[in-house]
Amino acid sequence: MRRGLVPVLGVLVAGALALPSQAAPAAPCAPGTAAVLHRAGGVAVSGRSTRAGCGSDTGFYTGETGIAVTPNGDVWFSAADWEHALVRSGDDGRTWQKVVPEGAQATPGCYAATSPFTCQDTESAYNATVADAFLWADPATGKVFWSKTYGLAICSSLSMTADGGRTWQATPRFACPGGDYEKIAGGPPPAGGAKPTGYPSVLYTCTNGVAPWFVVGPGRPCYASLDGGTNWNLAGMPLPSPLAPGCLHFQEPQVVSRHGTVYLPISCGSDNPAGLIRFAWSDDEARTWQYASVPTAKAGNGSGLIGGVSIAVDAAETVYVAWKGTDNEPYLAVTPDKGKTWRGPWMIAPKGVHMALVAPQVVAQRAGHVAVGYYGYRGSDSTRLNGYLTESFDGSSADPLFATAPVNDPRRPLYFPVGSGTLPRNDYLGVAMGPDGTPWIGLVRLLSTKPDSQGYVQSTGYAGRLVTR
Repeated sequence: MRRGLVPVLGVLVAGALALPSQAAPAAPCAPGTAAVLHRAGGVAVSGRSTRAGCGSDTGFYTGETGIAVTPNGDVWFSAADWEHALVRSGDDGRTWQKVVPEGAQATPGCYAATSPFTCQDTESAYNATVADAFLWADPATGKVFWSKTYGLAICSSLSMTADGGRTWQATPRFACPGGDYEKIAGGPPPAGGAKPTGYPSVLYTCTNGVAPWFVVGPGRPCYASLDGGTNWNLAGMPLPSPLAPGCLHFQEPQVVSRHGTVYLPISCGSDNPAGLIRFAWSDDEARTWQYASVPTAKAGNGSGLIGGVSIAVDAAETVYVAWKGTDNEPYLAVTPDKGKTWRGPWMIAPKGVHMALVAPQVVAQRAGHVAVGYYGYRGSDSTRLNGYLTESFDGSSADPLFATAPVNDPRRPLYFPVGSGTLPRNDYLGVAMGPDGTPWIGLVRLLSTKPDSQGYVQSTGYAGRLVTR
């Protein structure tokens, strides 16, 4: 989350590829640590997993991360250089190129609350105005969408490319009015819904609003686009709702199923009569919403009221909900029928692995294939964190088999104790599945125990995945 003045439209950037490629270390994704097989609750399973974790550094400073994979296999990573840019890899992370979207966008370091308008080239100014970027690639078309909020303002900016970053379209007034944490998703129109023109997917963004106020709502309005992202109209407002009393939503993305249903995860306060965790769904392009309670059992909800619940839907319309329990472990609950019946909740980490830092994120694709990404640690040393992916190919079954592996070498943790300095912002992380079903996770790697000359601990983006050994 940003604390500072209002970032505003940046200048036009000529050319999508502003800097040359930066190569990652040779063979950055040779299979590393083998995955551990286990059942829910960390119960070990004998046998040798065929999956292993691996990953690579992007080579560019980053904080809050997102990741997306297009149908042709290009991997996109948000963000680079204090959210001035993206990075992209066409070779599974062996090399990364910085990509600066053309057109106006919310720009870190730029302020509107000063007169005259100023942009400051300092790390403290960037840190005060980073724009909570969100990255999504449409699996139906490969079009990439990158949004950033203006903070204490009433709009966000949206950058889109349909040709791998060669050309860009900018929508500088996007998700208006709205305050923060704008998320994008899309899919086919539902039965009886309005049909898009010029683009096959109906697009949705949900944001905090409608009051022009950073972070707080009072609600979560959703907007829809029927023309590929150029124009957006208010569809509906799932929160607040008397059907989900005391429940809020701040930052986790909605998803759209292959049947056009929009699903939105919801976190609720402790001892809430509506349940600690719920989700909302809409079958009419986000205009009206229905609600379901998610069973938390003894897991509780360690995410709190403001967010931290993630949702995914697979090809069979099975819904997966992931969150952090009060014991700092990742949990997963599964419903095949929009909350009428449930399986779980299951604690899905292997024995001895504990979750840390930010909420887990879940992604699903083919029927039963689900993956959850999170930062974690083994034993009792919570100061040294690694990135983990937990995967199941029968995640919708009554007793799924999980495989979990760190995606970085645990001897080189992503987070470790630092002597002083300001750490990169890291409110959230991103997960995605490639067209071949490979699960990916976007993370932050610290680069030093000491801050730079401006007092900031430098970092790089880290893109991890699970591969077959």
